[in-house]
Amino acid sequence: MLSLGFALLLLTAWSCKKSAAEGEKPILLVSIEPQRKMLEELAEPYYSVVTLLPPGSNPETFEPTVAQRMRAAKSQAYFPIGYLPFEEAFSATFEGKAPVIDTAAGIELLSDTHSHGDHDHAVADPHIWSSLRNGKIMAQNMAAALAQLDSVHAQEYRERSAQLSARLDSLDAVAAQAASGAQAFAVWHPSLSYFARDYGLKQIAVGQESKEVSIKELKRIIEEAREDSVRVFFFQREYDSRQADNLNQEIGSRLVVIDPLAYDWDTELIRIADELSR
Repeated sequence: MLSLGFALLLLTAWSCKKSAAEGEKPILLVSIEPQRKMLEELAEPYYSVVTLLPPGSNPETFEPTVAQRMRAAKSQAYFPIGYLPFEEAFSATFEGKAPVIDTAAGIELLSDTHSHGDHDHAVADPHIWSSLRNGKIMAQNMAAALAQLDSVHAQEYRERSAQLSARLDSLDAVAAQAASGAQAFAVWHPSLSYFARDYGLKQIAVGQESKEVSIKELKRIIEEAREDSVRVFFFQREYDSRQADNLNQEIGSRLVVIDPLAYDWDTELIRIADELSR
């Protein structure tokens, strides 16, 4: 009886372990939370989507940990933005192991948006997800990649992509209407360049990541913001500056905290557009 009981215990443990293993979904890796939402809308329930950049982290200074690299090595594919500082070296680790998907393919990139006074960085603006129109292209690229990775469900991925595109088109129309009454806005870090392009707005970048802005540059920014009748000053959670409140008072604008890296990126863009309409 003891032997039988022990055998049944072993069989139960083996069955549970087997069921857990069978229940594990293949992993897809993305760089940021907005991508996770896009990819989950397309890939669930067939894949589990993991984000590389932890919430609240600064993409300018982020470095993947050893544990993150080990987990990422198990992924079936990596979907980078393509222009974030940590991505290039990280993408190289996937060479010959798993496909790296060009999420930004087909997007008309902006450059020279990270300029401050006499210091220019002529590189592509990485914040491609700060646009509902770009998000639509990104989702289409993701769906095409999924169809290649999992041909059995290819048609389902295409149908979901079409549904997501239709929803983003509707949100884009709402955002365009809300932003139509504004001409310009101020923002600490130039993370809304593509949003500004979509709706014909002028983005006045105020900060320099986590650095203090010179007095000369502050005066220039204040004058420019006042001339453009800036009513809203957007400030990102991941940056810390003691100058933001003082600068906002000098401009005469309203300080609004935003989270461009939020999982609900589309909802956040609508909220930003609504703030411009107030």
